[in-house]
Order: sequence, then C-alpha cells, then structure tokens
Amino acid sequence: GSSWNGIEYMRSLPRASTKAPTDLQLIQRAKFGLVTGFLKPISSLVNLGYKSQASGMTGFNVATSDMVASAISGIYPALEIDYTKVIFSKGVLTGVYDVVTTSPAPAQVKINWADNSGSGTGAATDVAVVLIYNPAKSAFVYNLNNGAERSEAEEIITLPAEFSGDSVQVWLAFMTPNKKTFSTSIHAGEIVVS
Repeated sequence: GSSWNGIEYMRSLPRASTKAPTDLQLIQRAKFGLVTGFLKPISSLVNLGYKSQASGMTGFNVATSDMVASAISGIYPALEIDYTKVIFSKGVLTGVYDVVTTSPAPAQVKINWADNSGSGTGAATDVAVVLIYNPAKSAFVYNLNNGAERSEAEEIITLPAEFSGDSVQVWLAFMTPNKKTFSTSIHAGEIVVS
C-alpha cells in the first residue's frame, strides 16, 4: 500500500508480459517518450503552469497527456514535436495579444505584446513568463522569477552566448504575481538569434 497526491491505494507487483507490443502500443510509447524527454528539463515550470488543471495528478502529467494528444507530428518512427502546439501553461488569466519576437542584439530575444491590462482577468501587474528552446543545443531558458509586467509590453531575455546564430522557439504566458494563476501559453514564434 502507498499514498500519492493524497490518494491511498494498493498495488501488486507487475507481471512481465510475454506478448510482443502491438504497433499502436509502440507508437504510443514512442510519443510518450518523446514528450516526457522534451518536458522533463522544464518540469518545475510545467507543474506550476498546469497546476490549476491537475486534479489527482501532477501538472506535468496533464501537460504530457495534452502534448501526446496534440503536439506531435510525423509518422512513426519519424515523430517530432510540433513546437507551434506546445503549451507550458493553461489557465483562466487573460492571454497574450499582438506578439512580436525579435533578436535586436547578440544572444538576446526581445518580445513585445499589446498591453491588454484591464481586459477580462488581465491586470497591469501580471508577470510575463517567457520560455525559449534551442533545438540545436537541446537547451531551455525561461524566466519565472523576474519577468516584465503586462503593462510594460516588453521583455528582453539574455541567452547564453553560444545561442547566437541558432534558431530558437519562443513561447509566452502571463501569471499573477503570486504564481497561482496562469494564462494559456502561446507560441510566440521561431527566430534566429543575433
């Protein structure tokens, strides 16, 4: 017996299967492995961003399920992540509008958005959360503790110097200052870093 996430349960030892996996099982395992490998380095961000969606499971598990269902392209075995459909947060906070992503200086990404403070649940003090992924380096950069406010309509992220010349994927969301409520993140574009 054990307890997980406040749920008491009993389990038996698993039995090894003697049957070969079906094609559907192989495809599902490949998708699951691809998604968990992608999300694992940002698990703390995903757990926070999906916390409001998680009931009886972790935010990471909910995000994994969402991505397996909608953010994979290609035909097995040539599966890949569809970056335009990746979501690292999901919530009721008013989202981002009119996003423009540029790289104005070496190893920098600048994101501008429309200040929609006061629209729906959006407040001027909501904090921007930027996620950047460099596929060539398999490396993430994100700001969870020092983002710009919604009313500033701009965030500049300094990247490692070795990101210069690489193409990166950029996502953006807002969160309340207490990190309890998030907007649903959006893909803010793919750019080449100066």
